[in-house]
Amino acid sequence: MNDGQEPDLINSFGEFALAWDFSSPPAVLFLFITGAYMIGATRLAIRSDRHGRFWSKFTASLFGLILLAIALAGPLDYYSGDLFAAHMSQHIVIAMFAAPLLLLARPMPAYIWALPRPLRVGIGTALTDTGVIIKVMRILTMPTVALPAFIGTLYAWHIPEAYNQSLENDWLHLFMHFTMFSTAVLFWWPIIGPPPIRTKLTHPQRIIYLLLAVTPTAVLAAIITLSKSVLFDFYLNSPGHFTWSPVEDQRTGGLLMWIPGNFVYLATMTILFFRWFREEEQKTYRKATLHKREANLSYDSKTTQAKVKSKNDHTN
Repeated sequence: MNDGQEPDLINSFGEFALAWDFSSPPAVLFLFITGAYMIGATRLAIRSDRHGRFWSKFTASLFGLILLAIALAGPLDYYSGDLFAAHMSQHIVIAMFAAPLLLLARPMPAYIWALPRPLRVGIGTALTDTGVIIKVMRILTMPTVALPAFIGTLYAWHIPEAYNQSLENDWLHLFMHFTMFSTAVLFWWPIIGPPPIRTKLTHPQRIIYLLLAVTPTAVLAAIITLSKSVLFDFYLNSPGHFTWSPVEDQRTGGLLMWIPGNFVYLATMTILFFRWFREEEQKTYRKATLHKREANLSYDSKTTQAKVKSKNDHTN
């Protein structure tokens, strides 16, 4: 956010893309977590294996951090106080792209290695199966907890009074992003299931889990998109970038939440379906192979028995 200062109207996409501010609380937090990751990743790189697994995770983490940079320090944050569509894009990038990508990248080891040795040992102990952190995380990442927490947080922050207050207070704005990101991580955990807490959901269960999230998010997006009045008063006096009226800006933000947001759900469900289909094919192939092997063994056994019996009869 730009501390209430109204920038000049956006004249081009290049001007929009170059609007960065690293002095806001979200940007400072981003710099801190990025710096910690780089320190830990450097230490891990020195001790990493030579099979490329570290570097693939490092690359995925960089992509996730770049997305967070765009959302927390880039144009989306800079214009979030002027454009509802920019603010909505922040939420989409944070919750629907950066959170699952960072889970896939598994940056936790790098963050642990960024700590001084005594703290690193203590955190390592706390992350064992019997540690308090793991016990709490197991509860928080249960589908019956993670899904309501994510949907509830999404709806709570889109109550007009809460939404307006978050734009008027930088620290509340930071808390908004923190809760959205943290509940998004919890939401995606049962789908991705990185260590130390592996997901217990089967592929069909993961698809159903995502389907349960599609409807409430689509309903919220529809309410915002189809509203004929401005729901969030903060944007009534927006500068009018791209010649959008406040209602047009709100409609654009709602469509961004509706289409790209639900596209992520549908794309993930499609991937899960084909993985499930492939697993079932592999199971069927293994069963057929095992059945064929057992049949061959049975045939060989019967053949051997017949030969032995024939030999014994010939001898007699």
